[in-house]
Amino acid sequence: MTRPFRYVRDDWFGPASFIAATVGLLCIALPYTKVVPHGSGWLVATPLVAGAALLAMSGLSIAPRIRLRRTGIGLLAAFAAFILAIPCFLAGLALSTIFR
Repeated sequence: MTRPFRYVRDDWFGPASFIAATVGLLCIALPYTKVVPHGSGWLVATPLVAGAALLAMSGLSIAPRIRLRRTGIGLLAAFAAFILAIPCFLAGLALSTIFR
């Protein structure tokens, strides 16, 4: 009898993913909190571009393949959280006008 895997894709998620997601969300939040200059809107797209690049680089046969994949997944998760937060914010505004 074979032992079931704890995680099917354990090389995709880990501590590096959490740290990368935190850094990605910080990059996205900086232009909206006015911490950086006004022309720093490129910080919003940085997690998407960097995450896709790291995920593509993880397909190569280089030494830190798993760490690159985990970091890329974390950055892509941060961008996905930003995209999902937009409709939630708009839904919250709509509900606040209904129950005013």
